[in-house]
Amino acid sequence: MASLEKAKTLEEKRAALIIKYRKLKVDSTEKDEDKLVYRLSRGDETYIVHVLLGKKTIGIAYIRELRDKVDEEEVTGGLVVGDGKYTYSARSSAPEMKIELIPPTLPIFDIFEHDLVPLHEVVSQEERKELSKKYHAEPYQFPWIKSVDPISIILGAKPGDIIRITQKSETAGKYYNYRYVV
Repeated sequence: MASLEKAKTLEEKRAALIIKYRKLKVDSTEKDEDKLVYRLSRGDETYIVHVLLGKKTIGIAYIRELRDKVDEEEVTGGLVVGDGKYTYSARSSAPEMKIELIPPTLPIFDIFEHDLVPLHEVVSQEERKELSKKYHAEPYQFPWIKSVDPISIILGAKPGDIIRITQKSETAGKYYNYRYVV
């Protein structure tokens, strides 16, 4: 199982953060000479994660290889975690192939363990409707957070999602803020 303590490389640490905060279960792990392959699940969703070790440039060939595995095994999607730069064709083709690219700029430390970073969660569809009713506002009227923000990437928040931030205050107790992902 991938954990932050056992992870050795930067790429493995990023993958461990994604697995932990997206609440994914590691079904299997395979290791090639330059790649780790995780098979993950959450409920009825399954994912394949390729952790590319020591690659300076990640091109379209890696994305196509993962896409072929995703199609062959009929899983929900795939993720690529690497420490190199993604080529233009890799970045532009990945979304249509159901592949998510984790940027090398994602922090390798657990940002949620910092005292000043409160609990963040992606809100369910039912809660979205309740929030719109309660605050008499459409989701896009909430304050925004970018989908490329490290918090959004780690949680797997997509544009259109709402993130609930649970904060603690000495005077107000527990209170919530909401951010719309753009």
